[in-house]
Amino acid sequence: MKQKNIIKIPFLLCWIAGFLLAACDSGDIYPEKKHVEEMKMSVNAVFHFENIEAFPQNYRIVWGAFIGTSPYPLASEIVSASESWEAEPLQSVPKGTSYMALALVEKTEIKAKYIFAKFPIDNSSTAMNISETVDLARFERVQAQVFTPQCIQCHGGGGLAAELDLTENNAYANLVDVPSLADNSPKNRVTKHSLQNSFLIDVLTTQIPTVTTNHVTLSTLDADDDIALVRAWIMNENEE
Repeated sequence: MKQKNIIKIPFLLCWIAGFLLAACDSGDIYPEKKHVEEMKMSVNAVFHFENIEAFPQNYRIVWGAFIGTSPYPLASEIVSASESWEAEPLQSVPKGTSYMALALVEKTEIKAKYIFAKFPIDNSSTAMNISETVDLARFERVQAQVFTPQCIQCHGGGGLAAELDLTENNAYANLVDVPSLADNSPKNRVTKHSLQNSFLIDVLTTQIPTVTTNHVTLSTLDADDDIALVRAWIMNENEE
């Protein structure tokens, strides 16, 4: 059963966060920020999270102000996985902000890998009130976090190992309800709502003699994040 948690998002300027985090030497990388002009706008945001088990352990989720196509927020606040998180509402946003977004960011820098929810800024408005339900285990996130950066070298861009194409726009159709090509396996590559009948989970978590590459030893697959995300997606996938 899907779980829902409500998180009310606080907001601090990124350069303030960078200063504080630098003091504790966390190793995180933040874009250098100088003077940031602001425009007055009251922003209140409440997010309802579904599939909270897919909340990242090493990646992060941030609530941030973005401009244009840049993956780096002008300002951001890290979202915790606590049952509830409340803070004073945002009273201003950096000048030039195109949109506010809830985003998955890289492990070592504030760079968006995937946008969960996006809210364009209306420059004529002085207030923004947001209440949004966010599914943390959407297939689009699996594509952005797992398949595109880690799998398409063998399953798409550089070849089609096991005749499996995991490139964007092709991965879903090549996985869901598609029979596995592994010897003597009666499973589909992915069977909705069934980990036991999804060969993808077997490959990622077990060394299988008939599979040439031992995916379990691939250092890029992070069991705390990537495999947990794949599991949550399979168990909660509802796309037809």
